[in-house]
Amino acid sequence: MGHGRMSYSLKNVRFILICVNVIIFLCGATLIGEGIDLLVTRRFHNFREFLFNIENEYPTNKKIYSDDSLYLLTIIPGLVFASIGFFGCSGVITQIQCLLFYYAWLIGILLTFQTIILISLITFRIQLKEKLVVSMKLFLQNEYTGPLEKNLQLFSFLWDYVMYHFKCCGIESKNDFDMNSKWSRTNPWWNQSMTMENKSFIYPLTCCPIDELFKKEKNSFSKLLSCAIDGNDIYEINCYEKFIEIFQSNEAILLTLILSMFMIEMMSLIFVLVIYNRNRLKQSYCILEERPPPYTPRTTTNNTNIYVQL
Repeated sequence: MGHGRMSYSLKNVRFILICVNVIIFLCGATLIGEGIDLLVTRRFHNFREFLFNIENEYPTNKKIYSDDSLYLLTIIPGLVFASIGFFGCSGVITQIQCLLFYYAWLIGILLTFQTIILISLITFRIQLKEKLVVSMKLFLQNEYTGPLEKNLQLFSFLWDYVMYHFKCCGIESKNDFDMNSKWSRTNPWWNQSMTMENKSFIYPLTCCPIDELFKKEKNSFSKLLSCAIDGNDIYEINCYEKFIEIFQSNEAILLTLILSMFMIEMMSLIFVLVIYNRNRLKQSYCILEERPPPYTPRTTTNNTNIYVQL
């Protein structure tokens, strides 16, 4: 009865693991497919094309994405999720020890990294904030190339996308772009009828409320240029404070998601280790049963002969 109950419990554990890993694999496959679609079709455009569409009043093309490197942000996580789902599902179904071991190894590494990050965020919150702010300010001063650069750089694009999407400017303030060395600041729409003050941007166009200006009035493009040159209507909140504000407003949801993810990963690791050890024990029993006994069993005849000789 004990063996039967154990077998029934393991069947339930295997079924749960299969369902969880099928979902993880499908999520990873979806991300990989989306990344390959981006790579092949190049259907996304960058800020330069987006702003020229606004200038020409083409309201249909309103999505902003990178046309070169953004697919990496979907393919790489997709490969990680697909690998975890594949090793987990295949190992549980086939009971191959190697697949179970790789699955447990991947989950263990993932849990370790997540635990280190979580402890660091809790324990060294102030030091991490200072380090993050200093690193981002150095990036904005030395590497940021602006939203209108033809040779798009992924990290520069991502920072523009963050400012555009979250409606913030700079990591500490809008003045973080004052000492930039790579951003040309050239206004491509400048002509001889404009003053020399309008020839260069002071702030990135992504620090301006592009969507709001575009929706309100017809002269939205001139207002947008004025925002980047003079700072009119520019976002006053910095991106660090914006992130803190978003986290605090969604703190309960984020904590629930984080705890749920940790629980799922911990349960998956425990279940796969139970199955792995159970298979190892079964293999050990099979090996012991196939071995010959360590000595020849005594028979009553042999014992009689011994007594006769005595």
